[in-house]
Amino acid sequence: MEKIKIFLGICFCLLTVGLQAQSGWTREAKGFYLQASASYFSSNNYYTTEGRLADQGSDFRTSGLLLYGEYGISDRFTAILDLPIVRLNSFSTTETVAGVGNIQLGVKYKLLKSFPLSLQVALDIPTNDGTNFARSNEPNAFGQFDEINLPVSDGEFNIWTTLAASHGFKNGKTYASAFSSVNFRTEGFSNQFQAGVELGHLFFNKLYLIGKLKIQERLSSENNVQSGSFLFGEGTTFTNYGITSMYKITDHFNLVAQYSDYAGFLVDRKNVYDGGAISLGVSFEY
Repeated sequence: MEKIKIFLGICFCLLTVGLQAQSGWTREAKGFYLQASASYFSSNNYYTTEGRLADQGSDFRTSGLLLYGEYGISDRFTAILDLPIVRLNSFSTTETVAGVGNIQLGVKYKLLKSFPLSLQVALDIPTNDGTNFARSNEPNAFGQFDEINLPVSDGEFNIWTTLAASHGFKNGKTYASAFSSVNFRTEGFSNQFQAGVELGHLFFNKLYLIGKLKIQERLSSENNVQSGSFLFGEGTTFTNYGITSMYKITDHFNLVAQYSDYAGFLVDRKNVYDGGAISLGVSFEY
């Protein structure tokens, strides 16, 4: 029984180090997890809505400070908060615009007592109307400064529904998870589908390594909204892979580092900038 408790604690740690991590486990009653991290992404390799690579000649850059938390309402209910405290968007040819990203509030419910299978429902709450214009650094040929919309929030409510299952192996150090999600969007945007798998292992009783693979598809044959900005995610599809590492400083305090990138071997890259994203952070749990 003690080994099971230790392993479950490991799994909770492993499965919450990613801000978008999905698992079949829920937290124990009154248990909590808190993670603060900084992220950065830069790329000029843009894939159009038709999947064609179009080098824009200007780097798109986004960074942010993010706060993620979980709290065990009961042994079967977990409350979740995902808060982008500040997001910074820019091109290498424009000024930087900033704001608070979409706030996500969710509840996860453990469906079975004997097996880690969970259902999660989360509401994405917009923090503005989806407009945040950045001005060009230099005037154009007519002496005018151009503007481009680089929203930090998409201006519409989303409802994510996720089914996830997990399995802990007998060695007490390895786990695997799989999930599928549907994002019900509003304001005329196309609904989205995501699915993914994770595999994590504890090394030297200190270092957690987690491999992740995820796909996203849209649930309509045509784009419903010509939003004018890829940041709204309309028609965005991709294959995403990554690795997360977490080093335990103490029983409750951890250092977290993550890297993720895009590929096209399962789902084509469409309406997305292709490149690697990194994040560094700290986490605390009890």
